[in-house]
Amino acid sequence: MTRFSRLTRLQRITLVLFGVAVVNGIMVAATGYSLMGGELLTAAFVVSLTLLAFSFVPPLMRKVVWRVRNRLLVTYFLVGALPTLLIFTIAALGFYIFVGATGGYLNKSELDRRQEQLAAAARQRAQEVFEGTPHVQNEALPWQAVIQAGNQAARGQGPIREIPSWSKPGSKGIVRTNVPSYFMTAHAEFGTGARRVEVFAYSPFDDEFLAKLVRGLSIASLYRASDVLEAERAQFIPALDSTRVNPGPASRGFWDLEAMSSLPLDMRSLDTGRSDAHFLSFHSRPSAVLTRVLSPLGSFASAPVYFMLFLAATFLVVELIAVISSVKLTRSLTGTIHDIYAGTGKIETGDFSHRIPVRTKDQLSELATSFNSMTEHIERLIAEVKEKEKLEAELEIARQVQSQLFPKDIPKLKTLELTGLCNPARVVSGDYYDFIPFDPRWTALVIGDIAGKGISAALLMAAIQSSLHAQLKLSSNGVVSTATLVERLNRQLYENTSAEKYASFYCGVYDDQNGSLLYTNAGHLPPILVRRGKTIRLEPNGMVVGIVPDFPYQQDLIELQHGDLLAAFTDGITESEDAKGEQFGENRLTEILVRHAEKPLDEIIRIVTDAVRNWAYDLDNQDDTTMLLARRL
Repeated sequence: MTRFSRLTRLQRITLVLFGVAVVNGIMVAATGYSLMGGELLTAAFVVSLTLLAFSFVPPLMRKVVWRVRNRLLVTYFLVGALPTLLIFTIAALGFYIFVGATGGYLNKSELDRRQEQLAAAARQRAQEVFEGTPHVQNEALPWQAVIQAGNQAARGQGPIREIPSWSKPGSKGIVRTNVPSYFMTAHAEFGTGARRVEVFAYSPFDDEFLAKLVRGLSIASLYRASDVLEAERAQFIPALDSTRVNPGPASRGFWDLEAMSSLPLDMRSLDTGRSDAHFLSFHSRPSAVLTRVLSPLGSFASAPVYFMLFLAATFLVVELIAVISSVKLTRSLTGTIHDIYAGTGKIETGDFSHRIPVRTKDQLSELATSFNSMTEHIERLIAEVKEKEKLEAELEIARQVQSQLFPKDIPKLKTLELTGLCNPARVVSGDYYDFIPFDPRWTALVIGDIAGKGISAALLMAAIQSSLHAQLKLSSNGVVSTATLVERLNRQLYENTSAEKYASFYCGVYDDQNGSLLYTNAGHLPPILVRRGKTIRLEPNGMVVGIVPDFPYQQDLIELQHGDLLAAFTDGITESEDAKGEQFGENRLTEILVRHAEKPLDEIIRIVTDAVRNWAYDLDNQDDTTMLLARRL
């Protein structure tokens, strides 16, 4: 049987097609005559190369690198050549990113300096008008001003003749007119009372300004964000472009490529004061940026460059030595690898009595010894794995059962928006939250934290859930008392659980008609009520349930106002610790809730859980984290 006949049908078709394409290419080169059209030839060549790659390359590679020696040689080649190429690529990318960022920083610094210079000129002009001293124009920054002294009308001679109504003293920035034209502005005042002087200074923000801003360093272009985001436009023209005045720095070689950076500008409309998003695009060259950055070194400016070249040469020499040393180790490795391969074959057949011979006294011999030790424990490990899989299957069933206890659907109330989330520390959780509508008017908001973790806490959580649902069904006659509900729950837990089992519990009943919340807090962390940027704590009015059988619980009433955000949570959020043992704390949680109180409830929960997860150091020992949110509509 020939080698050709042993090939698969796909491989035969590939070879024939590739051969026809090659012969046709040779014929075209020699005679100018083609067996097939040019496009058909190109298609056949591409298809044959693709099929060749899929049918021949993988088997060939497997055959070449099957032997450990060949694989090590390929590995050494990759270790020596590929990392060098990657490091060079990363270094080049990092260098151009650094150039772009540095160019953007220098240009932004210059822009900030110009804005501050205009603001200083505006303040000086206001003082001059107030004091009646003569004005001296700053030729370094040509600017004009609109002046308003006391109750007199504003005076302006240029394109801007009055102070925009939305501008406030002390503000500065860039504005856009309807023409459109752009101006850098600064609003200043001096004095108080009837003699107070306001000056609205402005300077043209145009192609010439950009050319002077980035002279010798970059090319700057101003784009309007709405123009750039129009997908149907294949090209977009910048609103301003410094190349219309100055072409920018020239390239000094093949390496002197352009590096780009962007600077967002919060542009305002001169008429309305509305924000109009723009951004400046800077194109800098490494030669220009390095010349600007290294210029303070004077005659030593080239020293850092030569130092980096020296480091690169040293790295190449070290890499070459590493490759040569790696090749010499190949023979000493292959013998032990073969013994390990033979040993794995014995293990595959179930022969755990096989031992690998220890031939040398090095780390490889320790590997062989470890392999021999491993076979002695395999049977025991197999039994342990099976037992663990059985336990995990049972825990998964428990998790599925417990997931049915949490609310499947969020009640849709007329005056209240609700959401909640529970992230178990283990497979099952000891935390509990629920939304229970038991009357067209009343809905219970419940959250609790069972002492302990794991299965025992989950079972107690299920008992609380079933007891609470049963009690609320009996309370559907319109008479609701959270104190009575908690007292019954406390007595039931005390009578049916061991002494060390208890739970903190918060139960609130919301009236969907008048927005009132009747609640009893049995030793639970005080929920946080965010109201117009301020916080109110719903402090506990009773001890945890399950400790004292006849504890007299109290209930409080609070009226939720429109926009109020109520957050109830468990200690898994506030007591998460970082690497230094510092807890996340209620202050950080309060800050997050106040800052994001206007956002959707699901997003608020996501922000809180992400913050806690990023704060926590040991996620394996993290407690259950549960949060319930309600917002008055």
